[in-house]
Amino acid sequence: MTGFNDFDAGHRDLVTVTKFNFYGTRILTASSDHRVKVWDQKDGTWQLTDTWRAHDAEIRDAAWNGPFTGQHIGTVGEDMKFKLWQEDVTQLPNSGRRFRNIFRLTSPVRTPYVSLDFRNIDLDSWLVLITRDGLLTVLEPANPDTLAEWQQIDQFRVCAEPSRGEETSFKVQFQHDPVDITHTILPSWDRKSLSLVVAAMDTVKIYRTDANRRFYHAIELTGHTGLVRDISWANGSVRGCDLIASGSKDGVVKVFEVYTTLAGSSGNSTNGNGNRPLSSSTTQSPAGRLATQSGIGSALANRSPVAMHRHGGADTHFKHTFKEVASIDSTHLDVWQVEFSFAGDCLLTSGDDGIVRFWKRSISGEWLEFSEADLTDEYGTHFSTTLIFLSPRELYVETLQLTAFLSLCTDKSKLLIID
Repeated sequence: MTGFNDFDAGHRDLVTVTKFNFYGTRILTASSDHRVKVWDQKDGTWQLTDTWRAHDAEIRDAAWNGPFTGQHIGTVGEDMKFKLWQEDVTQLPNSGRRFRNIFRLTSPVRTPYVSLDFRNIDLDSWLVLITRDGLLTVLEPANPDTLAEWQQIDQFRVCAEPSRGEETSFKVQFQHDPVDITHTILPSWDRKSLSLVVAAMDTVKIYRTDANRRFYHAIELTGHTGLVRDISWANGSVRGCDLIASGSKDGVVKVFEVYTTLAGSSGNSTNGNGNRPLSSSTTQSPAGRLATQSGIGSALANRSPVAMHRHGGADTHFKHTFKEVASIDSTHLDVWQVEFSFAGDCLLTSGDDGIVRFWKRSISGEWLEFSEADLTDEYGTHFSTTLIFLSPRELYVETLQLTAFLSLCTDKSKLLIID
């Protein structure tokens, strides 16, 4: 890290979200002031392109859709709504009308959406949303030529509904490799199969699609004793396993290796180093995983899909095992964000202590703290940090450049870029 570059994001309240676009040339910021801003990099500086009121309450999450369908931004807020925004290049910059709302969806339950993510394969897009009480919804465009209409393809609860007043934590992320690992180990498998990782209260769960493109619960990554605040799924499943990091309220950061093998193969009980994983989950047939229901129970289940849980495996093709390769007491007090680098060999974490820590995997496989940046020295006390690795994908060269938006006592809307 060579230094800090900063500029005033201009928000009137806490900045809650920062995201780069696919190429790292644009940044979106979202805030508790209900507004979204888009910044473009020009002549070595970040210039404001537009600002608009996106929600009638605090914005909880936002994300860019992929670069092959135009410029689209998805947002979710405390007003119970998801909104999709499309850039209209015919409108002047900073007119407040550059991004127009083309689709909106209201939460089907009495809790707002808190996390979202997009998945792109070729020209196809998928969207996943999760509510504060753990209801997960997956959608796809009704017409592949436009993103103005979306249809639901799956919906289920990732855990039992939390009790009233209970503190909750849910986060969702797609696996973003060009090809899912299930297609890599079984080439005849659907090339557009999807995988999800979900932070569900104090545990981490992985869901994959079966032959009918219906999500099943592949495996649960256990070990946390506090609420899981954030998750990150590293790129590069070609390493032979999926790499997933999670950070929790108790300050612990965990790194898991998830192994997917063909069910019944002789090599599915150990990992690539010959060490036995901590836990495994073999997929089952639908008949074997569902308890027999009465006629009334079956009818109620069919009428109320939001009350249904997605149990272990609906496909007999794969077996999933995992190994906890790192459990780090990060001293963050409360970990709010974890983020892998593009290559998956570096990890950034941040939390309540106001320090961004940079972890790197050693030759022996151990995760060690490589460096840290104490942002409280210059910028004062802050409560949480959001950070993103930037990797210009058109060059396929990883850079150690990240953005950190800080909730500062002195200035809540300061944007810091660490080069």
